[in-house]
Amino acid sequence: MKKSILAIILIGLTTIALKSNANSIFDGSKTNFIDSAKKVLVDPVCKMKIKANASKTTVYNKVTYCFCSESCKQKFVAEPTKYVKK
Repeated sequence: MKKSILAIILIGLTTIALKSNANSIFDGSKTNFIDSAKKVLVDPVCKMKIKANASKTTVYNKVTYCFCSESCKQKFVAEPTKYVKK
């Protein structure tokens, strides 16, 4: 009984994982994702090192940028070309 419940749970989790990844594979957009092996990023505004799973993010020209604080994010949103490398 416990094995069958565990199997059902694993099948359900696998299905959810596949569905969540299917949209990013087949939607045709070219969104740049953060490399999962990369643990530390640099805030483009203040150059502070931050973790890759930062909650303060924004997308500019289909690239996701992470920030150390809401104030850095707002500065970037106001003038993104000032902080984007050319």
